[in-house]
Amino acid sequence: MRALIAALVLGCTMLITPMALADSPPAPDAGASETQEDAAEERATQFVGVEGPEAESISGGALLLAAYSVVWALLFLFLMRMRGLQRQTAEELERLSAEIRASEGR
Repeated sequence: MRALIAALVLGCTMLITPMALADSPPAPDAGASETQEDAAEERATQFVGVEGPEAESISGGALLLAAYSVVWALLFLFLMRMRGLQRQTAEELERLSAEIRASEGR
């Protein structure tokens, strides 16, 4: 059961990580820092309008659906684990009760 949960977590991580890395900007190099500072100063003194809408790479609905799916899957796995533990406890209790009855009859 632990292996199944670990595989599920690993699989979700492998699906989400490339999407997060695709949205991150590239790391700046040393020569670009001066250019960025100059560009920042220039932007501070004049208004530069943005042209065109910026589209999201992943829609919010898809992310919400994925999040709910993961939560429901984890809840289901948790409940199945609790069911198994309850069954083991009931079997152990029945076994111990039988041992007690057998020892009283001696």
